[in-house]
Amino acid sequence: MKTKLISIFAILLLTAGCASMDSTEKGAAAGAVAGAGLGGIIGHQSGHGWEGAAIGGATGVLAGGLVGHQMDKNSKTASAGQLSVIDIAKMGDDKVPSSVIISEIDRTKSIYQLDTEGINYLKNHGISDTVIDHMLHTSK
Repeated sequence: MKTKLISIFAILLLTAGCASMDSTEKGAAAGAVAGAGLGGIIGHQSGHGWEGAAIGGATGVLAGGLVGHQMDKNSKTASAGQLSVIDIAKMGDDKVPSSVIISEIDRTKSIYQLDTEGINYLKNHGISDTVIDHMLHTSK
């Protein structure tokens, strides 16, 4: 019985660290492992180890998944922040109107310190002087 529990624990632990998993999946897997382990130990004290492991694992999946989901959500919000000069250049390539680019710069509170090379790069990608001037004023 202990061997089965250890085997299940090891399999779950290995899947918890897969690189292709997002934080929701990792959280759910880690929660399942921790919950099943704790539930199994607590349940074993009353002679119901497997039941405790099952209940603990199910609870852990939910709790870990919720925590991981929040982490994924926070990560997406953080990455939606600063627009890079390359992002702005891509908008120029895509013919995004200057007013929209400026709105995105303001919305993301992006800050730039452009030099001559950066300005020329943006102009080569169709970014207007209005947008470049706005970008230059973000560094102050």
